Order: sequence, then structure tokens, then C-alpha cells
Amino acid sequence: MMHLAHQDPPPCSALLLWSWSRFARDQDDAHYWKASLRRHGVDIHDVSGETPDVQGGFEYVFESLIHWKDEEKRKEIARNARRGQQTQAKMGYVPSGARPPRGYMVAFEEREIEGRRRRLRRWVPYPESWPLVGRAWQIRLQGHSYKATWREVGLYSTPYCFSTFFSNAIYKGELWFGGTLIPVPPVVTSEDWAQVNRGRAQREGGAYPRRQGSRFLLSGLLHCARCGSALAGDYGGSGRRNDGYERAQWNCYVCPKKKRRQCDLRRCKAESLESAVIDTVFEQILTEENLAIQFPRIQAQRDADRPALEAELLSVERQVVRVDVAIGRLLDATEERSDTRSLPDRVPEREAERDRLNRRKTELEAQLRVLPAPIEDMAKVREALRLALAHGPPQVGRSLLQRIIADILVDDDVLRIRYKLPFASTGIRSVPPGEG
Repeated sequence: MMHLAHQDPPPCSALLLWSWSRFARDQDDAHYWKASLRRHGVDIHDVSGETPDVQGGFEYVFESLIHWKDEEKRKEIARNARRGQQTQAKMGYVPSGARPPRGYMVAFEEREIEGRRRRLRRWVPYPESWPLVGRAWQIRLQGHSYKATWREVGLYSTPYCFSTFFSNAIYKGELWFGGTLIPVPPVVTSEDWAQVNRGRAQREGGAYPRRQGSRFLLSGLLHCARCGSALAGDYGGSGRRNDGYERAQWNCYVCPKKKRRQCDLRRCKAESLESAVIDTVFEQILTEENLAIQFPRIQAQRDADRPALEAELLSVERQVVRVDVAIGRLLDATEERSDTRSLPDRVPEREAERDRLNRRKTELEAQLRVLPAPIEDMAKVREALRLALAHGPPQVGRSLLQRIIADILVDDDVLRIRYKLPFASTGIRSVPPGEG
């Protein structure tokens, strides 16, 4: 109705209201839309009799009082609705019409609450899928992949749905609604649920497993200044234009909401953004004066960490050898056995594990290889750090930046850096346009 009334010319000259509360229950919305309609030449007439027929502009005063009353009524309804929902939740009922997850179904009960007969919901085991859900958890507890679980029990159209399936706390008997715990029949114990989800824990330094293997230096540090989303590494398109020009693929950072058309932040060229961050850090933080103050502490911490890093490197190298042996045995078994239905799943799992261990091995070797220079030569220290950030493994550079930077807010041509203690301050720098 508002869209039609704002056309030029408007299709009508007036709107008839039989209730102000049906027009809007928010004071700001009511005043805004009334003013906008009147500016477009559309009058508003109340046919309910709520506003007295007065002259001299006093009708606006009465309308304001009515809007205030409608907003207070809305708040009262919201309070009563929340109170009623929490009452149902504390009684063990689900005050929502949402569809229960796999393995559960809605069971309706009728009972009287506060003098009214109500139809209430409980989530109970669904006889047809409950055994399959239990079997899926047993398979996962044995260390099998999502694909192997999916092949045996089904439940979903693709195996990727099991990622959210196994992270759902309802399967350990916990259903939360607005801070209230609704008990439901559990599928597994809390210990088994924690064992399956242990690998989901966030890693040291705020980096998730996917970020630790990222080829982008600033993964996990960049946030959109417009919507607050974490920027993700992406690749700009390549191809040949009609005039024969070939555009090479280029690395960039992009707001994930941009792809859903919910944010208008431009793509940021990775090379330009990373260079701007490195230059800013060296201009404001990693100066020779700051390094002279902080370097003894850094050197002492590095010397203290070296035994642990060397021990971890030795352990990782041994694990790589064991995984290589296991992959060789699986390949031999594939050639010798006729029934190898489970082997195609296990070989990729082992190969992924080997890749992860090799990435960690490379990172540890780089950390041990960068030896501290003499304390009196801060210029060489700065040069070594700049080379490590600009040309070294991104995991090593990212680890260094995470010790200094809390986060980086990115907007078009501008970035804002917030540093950690003892460097806590804010740096602002202009960067080249991000699209090219």
C-alpha cells in the first residue's frame, strides 16, 4: 500500500483508517509514514472515532498520544508472550512451531494453563528414524567419516548435512529456549557428544582449522567495517574479453554478505591490502625503538618455546612417517582384496591427515629457522620480519600478526587496525581501490 501510495501521481487521494494500531505500533514508523504520505499528497482520515474532531493542529497531539498507547500495548503483548513461552519451556514443552531435527517428532498434549485450555508440544523420539540416528552416532564415535556414515544410515540427501547434525546439542538431551533448558530424550551421553565435537574447538590464536591452512596472510583478522562480517579469501575471475585481452586470476578478500547482496563493500585486492597492513605495522609498531624495548622479551620467549617446538616437530615427523606407512598398507589392501567398499573412504582421510601434518611441519620448521639477530642491530631484525611477512609462509606471517593485531576493519580505500597490548592503539591508513 505504501509503495502504491508513493507513486507519482498517487493512485488515491486519501487513506481511511479504522484503527491506528493497524497502521503502525511503533511511534517512529507511524510519524514517518504519515508525514511521507502527506508530503506525497495523500491524506489520512480516521474512521474509528479514536481522535476527536479538533482544529488548529491539535489533532497531531491526539494522534501522538494514540501512537504512544499503541506502542505500550505492543510492549505489553511482547512481555506476556515471552512470559507464556518461558512458562511452557519450564514445564518441558517446546513453545515453537519449528520442525524438530532428525530422530524426533512433535507429540501434542492438551492441558489447562492459567485458566485456558492449550495445545502444547513435546519433542519425542520418532520410531522410524530414532534407530538410524543412534547408529549414525555409533559410526561417528568409531572414527568414520561423514560419507561412510551417510552411506550406511542415509538420513540426508548429502553427507555434508552431518556437520550440523553432530554439532546439535539436542542429541545429548539439551534443548535451549531463551535461556531455559528443555529436557529431551538423549541419543548419546555428554561425554560421547564432546568426543565427536572435540575437533570443532577453536584453535590457539583464534584460528580455526580451515584458517590455519589458508594461503591468505590476513585470514581471521579482517572484518567488514559496514556489516561486521569476517572477510574471506577469494579469487577474482579470469578470462578473455571480446577484444582479446586476457585477465589473469587475482587474489582478493571479500565480504561473505556481498555474495548474498546484503553488503556493498567492494572486493579488496589481497596484494594491495596486505602491503598496506604490513607498511602500517612497520610504521607504527615494529619500529626500531619499539623492537629495542620488546625484542629481549621476544627473544626470551622464543628461547623458552624452542624445546617445545623442537619436540613437536619431531612428533609431527614421526606421525607423517606412520601415516605414509598406513596409506601404503591401504593401497596394498585395495589391490589384494576383492571387498574394498570401506577403503575408498579411509585413503582420502589418511591423505588429508598427512597434508595437515605436513603443513604443521612446514610452519614449525619456519619458526625454528628464523633465528633472532643480535639485539643491537634492529634494522636487520626489521628487515628479517618484513621478509617473513611479505614472502614467507602465510602461516608464519599470520602467527606473527596475530600476536600484534586484534582485528582490522576494512572499508573502501580505508582500513582501521586495532592492536593488542602492549601496542594497544588504533591505526588508520588509506589503501588503493580494491576492485583492480
